[in-house]
Amino acid sequence: MRALCVSAPGVFLLAAALSCNGVQADTGTDAYMQISNGQFVRGPMPAGSASGPTVAKIILQNANIWPGLENDSIAGALSPMATAAAIGLRGDVGYWVVTAGVPNVTTPTYPSFGTAAAFSLGIIPGTYTLVVQGMDHDGTFGLPGTQVLYEEPSPLNPPATGALVVTLTWDTNANLSLHVVDPGGTEIFWGDQSTQPPFSFDQVDGGSYGYIDYDSNANCVIDGLRREDAIWKSAPPTGQYIVRVDAPSLCGQPEANWTVKVVLDGKQIGQAGGVALDADTMGSHGLGSGVLALQFTVP
Repeated sequence: MRALCVSAPGVFLLAAALSCNGVQADTGTDAYMQISNGQFVRGPMPAGSASGPTVAKIILQNANIWPGLENDSIAGALSPMATAAAIGLRGDVGYWVVTAGVPNVTTPTYPSFGTAAAFSLGIIPGTYTLVVQGMDHDGTFGLPGTQVLYEEPSPLNPPATGALVVTLTWDTNANLSLHVVDPGGTEIFWGDQSTQPPFSFDQVDGGSYGYIDYDSNANCVIDGLRREDAIWKSAPPTGQYIVRVDAPSLCGQPEANWTVKVVLDGKQIGQAGGVALDADTMGSHGLGSGVLALQFTVP
């Protein structure tokens, strides 16, 4: 990301991933929305003032977003005193500042802004409010302009379906692994994919069995999916489940932010998040490995 140093109060635009005083910049990798040509500022966007620059227009490529969506165009125009635009999702961990450019043909007397947004694989389903505020050279924020965005399942990677689905997603090309322990103590992960016991003639049917559907980025062969699901197609066993996340390899990445979601009978009943670091790749990666993500109960 290109480094700029701006003296606006409370805002610091950095370059080369370093701040002006040499401190590592916050890259906002845990934010739901990433902006390609912006500088991340952690925390809520200021309320704004009527004395600040206004937002004349917001132009969206698409109001529908989904986990993993990339290159989603966000553009618009600001009042003449604006030098930058602050762009964020209401309730996110921070926002992004993008330098305002020359006017365009649709708004010939107003500074324009444009960027490409990407949305985290861990974004929670629902509606989001996109907030845009103009900024002047003194760092004064104007009143916000807003647009509603609608999060939906990815058309390229539809969600897994079943009576119970535990989904692990992450945001870099690392190799992570989902582990789920059922109420009977049986653990499934890619190395032991199903809770169904081996066949025997005197076997008693234990009911619904869970299975792992995929081993994404296995052996660092990057497939772009960055998702694994544990699925019970029919009613799962009742009792407590334990979910862990293991990191066999980061595949050269510095870290991987992960999210676990639990959906029972079509309703989300649990979610957790964390970050896998190089230290998490050490040691065994078989049964019992990984860090605790969450526990949940099927009544």
